[in-house]
Amino acid sequence: MSAELALQGAIVAKLKGTPAVATALSNRILDRVNLGQARPYLHLRGFQGVEDGADCIDGLEVFADLDVWSEAVGKPEASRIAGLVRDALHYANLTLPEPWALIEIAHRDTNIDDADGNLVRARMTFRALVERTTAG
Repeated sequence: MSAELALQGAIVAKLKGTPAVATALSNRILDRVNLGQARPYLHLRGFQGVEDGADCIDGLEVFADLDVWSEAVGKPEASRIAGLVRDALHYANLTLPEPWALIEIAHRDTNIDDADGNLVRARMTFRALVERTTAG
């Protein structure tokens, strides 16, 4: 399993296991969004792994891009949910499946905009440091 997929699974488990986030999103935490999807929802937009190892450490820096989508009037709903997601993940203690271990995950930024005049999107980026713990 790739480090990116391992991190994605841990993020989904953490968010679905955080009552405030799960309730705000009605558990709509998606890696694929179907046409007509009910909102609000969180889209796992992308994961990028960048080599970050050393002589004896097999490490990666993984960037997780998450989007909160809302059709509520104004930006408050998307902003509130983005804050809940940040609180759940920033420096969270996530367990990744072998052969990966999380060193840390931290919020990098959130940008909230009107995507098309009717929808509001909160684009969030998290940076995680992971290392391979076994020869898996």
